[in-house]
Amino acid sequence: MQNKLKILFSVVGLISFITIINNYGIDIIWAEIQRSGFLLFLLALTFIPTLVCYSVSWLLVTDHHRMTGHLSAIRKVGLFTRFTAASIAWNNLTPFLKVGGEPLKYLMLSRYMPKKEALNSIITYNLIHLLATALSFIIGALLLPCFYDVPRMIMYSSWGFILIFIFIIYFATLLMKANYSFLTRFYHGPTLRVVILNSRIVKKRLLTFYKRHPQIFVFSLFFDTAARFIEGLTFYFGFMLIKHPISLLSSAFLDVSRTLVDTIFFFIPYQVGTREQGVRFFMEKVLFIDAGGFLTAVLFYRFVEIVWIFIGYFIWINMSKSSTEASV
Repeated sequence: MQNKLKILFSVVGLISFITIINNYGIDIIWAEIQRSGFLLFLLALTFIPTLVCYSVSWLLVTDHHRMTGHLSAIRKVGLFTRFTAASIAWNNLTPFLKVGGEPLKYLMLSRYMPKKEALNSIITYNLIHLLATALSFIIGALLLPCFYDVPRMIMYSSWGFILIFIFIIYFATLLMKANYSFLTRFYHGPTLRVVILNSRIVKKRLLTFYKRHPQIFVFSLFFDTAARFIEGLTFYFGFMLIKHPISLLSSAFLDVSRTLVDTIFFFIPYQVGTREQGVRFFMEKVLFIDAGGFLTAVLFYRFVEIVWIFIGYFIWINMSKSSTEASV
């Protein structure tokens, strides 16, 4: 059944993508790619600031543990940047749930510290990463009306999103405190027990980490949230290459919206079709800027992702070889 659903979502996404390309015009895409020339390959460099932010965020969570080798701060940043690049590559190679990079993170990090501490680092960072993603959505929803003449419906939807998120947090808090036997009067089934248990574990882990390392928690959350907006550099320079420039602020909001659309349509492999249509909708209906070149810009964004899949995979191969040679 799951394989059939995957095939169905893949077909739907592919049909949507082909429809968008046909409406946009293949000749226009090819002309814009030719106009970009060699600079298209340099566009991949725009992901480096985002990659460093993610790496520093994870490093901050990990560095309070005792890492072997007593590496300097610069070498640690370089090491975690390689870790992050390799894990992102494997996440993109597992398009449905994007979890391929997590076991890889554990394998790489466990070479430099005890396995239990490596696992704790990865779990805690992933929770902060999820929190940062939600926080970027909230910040985007709050700041968007301050810089753009957002339609009332979109503005109300943004506020509604914030209220729903707050309600979910509040409800989850109540659920964590509730007595399980009391809740079973209203619902019977193993799912409730799993939800309550996992919610309590998440809450306990985050609160414990925050109480022990409040500054680390805040700075890690800051860098990971900032990465969501900094990643807009790819859109910014992508639109510049096709001679259709947009502002840095619009690019930042555009990437946050891209993340939101990708999150909503996570079940479609690589969000084929949904990402393109989401970027177009956000430019035309929310930011009220000319959406000309949107498809080529998104294709450039996908090109950058593909480049970093190869870079991350190459880094992983080299790290695996060096580890094997060291153990011989």
